[in-house]
Parts: sequence; structure tokens; C-alpha cells
Amino acid sequence: MPLTDTEWGVVTSWVRDYLLDTPDPHDRLRQAGYPNTFIGSLALTAKAGDNAASLVRAVRHSITAQLNLLDVLLTLGDLTSQFEPQVLALRARLADDERVHVSDQDHFRAGVLRNGAEVFIDRAQLRERLREFLADPEKTVLVVDGEPDSGRSYSYSLIRYLGQHCGFRPVRVTLTHTTTAAQLIRQIAARLNPEADPPQLNPTPLNDPLSAHEWAVQQIVTRATAAPEAFWIVLDECDRLASTSDAWDAIGQLARALFEHGPAPEGIAPRLVLLGYPATMPQLPYEIRKTVCRDTARILGRDDVDDFFRTYFTQAPVPPADAVRLAAASAAAVWEAAQAPASGDSPMRRLCTAAETAVGTWRSLPPGADYADLLHRRLGAPAALEPAAPSEERRAYRRAACLLVRFEPDTLRLPGEPEPSGRAQQELVDDCATIATNPPVWTLRDDVREAALADLPGPAAARRCLEANLAQVQAGPAPERIALAYLSGRPPDARRLDADALAAAQQAVMWLSRIPGAAGIPDPGQFQNLLERVRLLQPLRRLLEE
Repeated sequence: MPLTDTEWGVVTSWVRDYLLDTPDPHDRLRQAGYPNTFIGSLALTAKAGDNAASLVRAVRHSITAQLNLLDVLLTLGDLTSQFEPQVLALRARLADDERVHVSDQDHFRAGVLRNGAEVFIDRAQLRERLREFLADPEKTVLVVDGEPDSGRSYSYSLIRYLGQHCGFRPVRVTLTHTTTAAQLIRQIAARLNPEADPPQLNPTPLNDPLSAHEWAVQQIVTRATAAPEAFWIVLDECDRLASTSDAWDAIGQLARALFEHGPAPEGIAPRLVLLGYPATMPQLPYEIRKTVCRDTARILGRDDVDDFFRTYFTQAPVPPADAVRLAAASAAAVWEAAQAPASGDSPMRRLCTAAETAVGTWRSLPPGADYADLLHRRLGAPAALEPAAPSEERRAYRRAACLLVRFEPDTLRLPGEPEPSGRAQQELVDDCATIATNPPVWTLRDDVREAALADLPGPAAARRCLEANLAQVQAGPAPERIALAYLSGRPPDARRLDADALAAAQQAVMWLSRIPGAAGIPDPGQFQNLLERVRLLQPLRRLLEE
């Protein structure tokens, strides 16, 4: 399974601090064994951070080049004295990717990912849709719908896996109830090229924000088409978006822009993937209907689990009779464990966790051990399918970041810390998505943020976390400032806020409402109503201002 963007962010920081922290990066790279032609293709400067980002961006095009970079890092004594286990773990993942990449297996039929640590069960229709989507350059949009907990977002795991082996790079933006068109455009642009200037949202200035957004979307598609790699823009959790959000218009504009640009040479045209895009929401432009692939996810059943283990053990080096017995025992144990009442993860995630436990148990089975008995004991253990409890330090950094839209992990501070320790990058690498790479800028995943907000002892602790990290807050209307105003007893007058400030206020109160003991927090729906009214009047006000 390919490394995540946050993991590449950690690798970039290692390259910056231990490999390219030198006045002569060209010579350092030559000493590391890189050829002059490769070094000459990099945009090297006097800044170690820029050079690290350039090197990492270049090696991500090839699994062999990724492995080579990790091997170079393992030769650096100062780095390995602190982080050798982490470097080796990442290298093992890439080595497994390379083994799979050169094998003759059909990547679209893969069921075991990440060297057995992750599984992808069934979804035969999605696999064929992805094969069709990738093979047909005329197809520009893939829509995945289905009922909740049916595995729509789960589709992203297979997309990431295929990206490593089929020559494209997925970039995901997860939507929320409060996502606006401007936020969506900026996030997509940052995911595609964190080093580039953000697109201008109102360059003329135009009275019509829709026209301004469309102009910015065209910029994004033009940049993505000109990039040396094929991007798949993945918009996840589409059904969480408010039905009145202007982000729906931006999604339609993005789909149309991709259609109008048409196929690019050598299959590097960007594509759009919409996960959880229901038929009841605003539909895509009519003219692109023939370029859309559609898949409907369904909740997995016992037959799917049976088929998964039947296929897995048929391919295992065991006699056919043993394969049948092992598959039956695995499917029964996994299904029983996943159906047990529990809180926390969704049924889909519990089923996959149980299957991953079975695969891991088989792969690590000691000689002479009874597989079925050991699997039952592991799945029957208390909280066997519950997520592992995070360490106290990890929980503390989650709480520190849970009221921040974005943050630099290198400078994230815990309350009471005189100086940042830099530990946030290691602790939160699996909890975040990347917004920028130089310097690294991250944002907490929504599920992690929800858990961290509920983990805060109360409003006073939330205020201390915000005050410790005010330097992380961007200029202009920001949810962090509005949240701090409420926590300090100085709430803003919602009637005087413009559209951007109302969107920020709505996000802030949604976060604050999840903090235990928070009082005096208004209903987020109040801000939604005001926001809809302001958006309706906005073009008229701009016209009067001209």
C-alpha cells in the first residue's frame, strides 16, 4: 500500500533535516548515488525545505525511486539513531508494493492490501467500474453512491492501492456540512500542488461569485492537466455537504471543466471521483452524462465474506481440502465477531478489522498451532475489534489540534509548553490529511477531530489549547478566532457577519457543541439560515458597491 501524504511529509522532513541540510545539495545528492541527469532535473535552491520537497516529489513517480530514497536515509547515522524503526517500517511497505507491482497478479482483483494489514472484500462491480474508468480516456467522472455504511468511502482504499500500480495519484478532499465553494477550490488546489500559489477566486473582481469560482476551477484543471503525473481528484463524504452549499456548483463546474479539457496525451488527464454522491442531491451537468461511470455500494453480507476467504485460501500454499476447511472456519469466525454488538467503528470497519485479524493470524501462525482455535481466541478477546487506544501523548496532541482548521505539526504546542517539541509530527502522522508540504501543514481527519473534541475536559481546556496555538491561525475570518470568542465570553453578533465569517462561525459552533460542558453555544442551524440569506443578497450588494 502506498505511503500516505502525511507519511511523505515525515519523509520530507527527514530529507530536509538530515540529507539536504547543506550549502551544496548537488554534491550531497551525488554522494548519495543519484545520477547527474536526475539531479539536474530538480529545482534545487539554497533552501533545504524547498530542495527536500522537490526531491520527494520527483521520487514519488516510481516505486523503485521511493525505495532508493528510503535506502539513502537508512545510511544517515544521525537519522537512524532516532528514527530507524520508523524508516524501516515505511521501507517494508514500499518493498511489498514493489513485489506486488512486478508480479503477474490482477491488481483490480486484489483482496489483501498493505502486506496483509488491510483487506478489501468483494465490490466486484466497483473493481470492474474502475477497470473501465482507467481504460477509457473519454471517462472523466466516477460516481459511487449507496446507503450509509455500505463502503462508499471504503472505496478509497482500493483506489489508493491501484494508484501505486496503475500510474495515477489520488488526492482526496473530505467534505463536511460547512464546506464552501471557496474552501473546496483552495483545498483541491493545495492537494494537487502544495507549492503553487492558490488560485485567484475573484481576479477581476467579478460581481458574480459563481463566475469567479468557475474561473478558479479552470485554473485548477489547467494546472492538473499540465502536471507530469495523472491526478484523480477524490471528493469524499459528498452526502455530508449541505444541500444549499455553493460547493455543489463548484463540483459541477469541476466536472464540466474536466470534460471540456478532454483526454490528455499518455493518459495523464485528471479525473474526478465522487464518493457518497446521492441521486437526491444537485446533479452533474447534463452534457457530461456520457463520460460518467457509476457504481452503487451495498452492505457486505455473509456470502461476500465466504467468497473472500475461499479466494484467499485457494491461493495459499495449502492442499485443496485444507483450503476449504480454513476458508469456512475463517468466514464463520469473522462474521460472528463482526456481528457482535459494540460501539465505536461502523459495521463495515468492524468486518474488515475481523478479516484483517484472520489474515494476520494465518500469516503469523506458529508451526503446529491450531489456526481455528487461535483465531477464535483473538477475535473473542475483549475489545478485539475496537480501535487501539491512543497513547496519552497522542491524545494530548489531538486535543491541541482539534480546534484548528490547519496546523504545522513542527510548531504545534501543547498547553503550557514554552516551545514546540516537534513530537506532533510523529504522533499525528496517522490522524491527519496533508494541506501543504513545505512547510508541512496538516488537518485532523474528521473522525479523529470528533473524538478529540469529546476528549477535552471542558471549555477551559479547549481555550488553553487554542491560546497555545494562535500563531497557527490564518488571517481573515477563521473558525478558531470565533471559537475563542465564544470560549472567552465575547461571542460575535451573527447579524453583522458576512458570508465568509458566517461559514467560519457555523464551523466553530459545530465544534464547540461537541465539547463536554460547553454552554451558551447557539444552534448551528441559525448560522446556516443567515448564510443562505447573505449569499442570496451578495450579488446585489456587490453590484451596489460598484
